[in-house]
Amino acid sequence: MIYCLCYISKKNNHLKNDDIQNIVSYSQDNNAAKKITGVLISYKEHFLQYLEGDSIEVYALFDKIKNDSRHSEIHMLQYSPLKNRLFSDWSMAYKEISGLSDVVLSEPEEICADGIEEVVNKNAFWRGIESIEVISNLIN
Repeated sequence: MIYCLCYISKKNNHLKNDDIQNIVSYSQDNNAAKKITGVLISYKEHFLQYLEGDSIEVYALFDKIKNDSRHSEIHMLQYSPLKNRLFSDWSMAYKEISGLSDVVLSEPEEICADGIEEVVNKNAFWRGIESIEVISNLIN
């Protein structure tokens, strides 16, 4: 059965864009071998990640992620069965959403930024899931 797992974490201050690209590249190769799909969203000083795949594989990956020193304050938002994948074509999609007020975002990106802001500040779980669904439509 396919499961999805979603978490939010805080990036470590020393993390650079090259580091994030290395995470994405490594994840794409590793996840493809395990038939895990999903998206990594970078928003201000946070990551929001959504993974989908075999329940055991996804949870084992999350155990590794929790021990990764490139982020902290890791909070699982969801771990549940899934009828259909949102990112079936992406072993790991990546989306950076700017949180800068002087940057003009498209309407879907603005919806995502607002939703992720609520997750960060209020632990608003469903807004995070809504943001991920919007991003799946932007990427796929």
